[in-house]
Amino acid sequence: MISCSPAEPVVPKEGGGNRERGAAPRWILADFDDTLAPGDSHAGLLRYILRRRIWPLLLLPVIALGGVVYLVPSQRRRGISLIWWAITLGLSPLGWRKLVRAYCHTRPGLFREAHRLLEEEGHRCWVLSASPRALVRAQLALQRPANLPYRTIGSRMHYRLGGLMPRFYCHGQHKLLPEICALDTELALSDSLHDLPLLGLGEQGWLINPTPARLEKARARLPHLMVKNWQL
Repeated sequence: MISCSPAEPVVPKEGGGNRERGAAPRWILADFDDTLAPGDSHAGLLRYILRRRIWPLLLLPVIALGGVVYLVPSQRRRGISLIWWAITLGLSPLGWRKLVRAYCHTRPGLFREAHRLLEEEGHRCWVLSASPRALVRAQLALQRPANLPYRTIGSRMHYRLGGLMPRFYCHGQHKLLPEICALDTELALSDSLHDLPLLGLGEQGWLINPTPARLEKARARLPHLMVKNWQL
């Protein structure tokens, strides 16, 4: 039985065997940053915006406070909201879209194995990311315009008090939306220990490019995890 409650331990989903032809598809759940693509594009976008706007450095104490608050697990959304608000204060919607598009052209692209996965299985792949949904979709559209995943779910941004911040922060346990828990998931993949609840939904779980320490911690909770070393 799958646990979808933040207070319960992660329990891997038992295999359901082969499906009869014509049955509902079995799904793939994939993280984005450092899983399908190398690097943290979320943090990278924040740095990119800050370098191009410069003046929000005057709000460095607010940015630093946000970083400290973010380190408290129960306050991550508030911490990241402070950082986003300070860096984007006064940024217009048009300016926001332009910066996202420009930043995507600086990114290294997807791992080779991620290209192959989306080529073969994109029609049944859900991409879930803590990065803003607009950022993830823009990167996927740039890299694979003809083979987008079935659905992309990310943090939902909105304007408040003159700056952007997440209305919904799609991180860790918050990726376990009701529609995600209801899927018949064949495979889940991520690089992050924060995504162990997501990995537990899959009949198979892939941990992408783990360090030995991260692998040891992950397998202490999900012994069935498989290691995948992906490259550009």
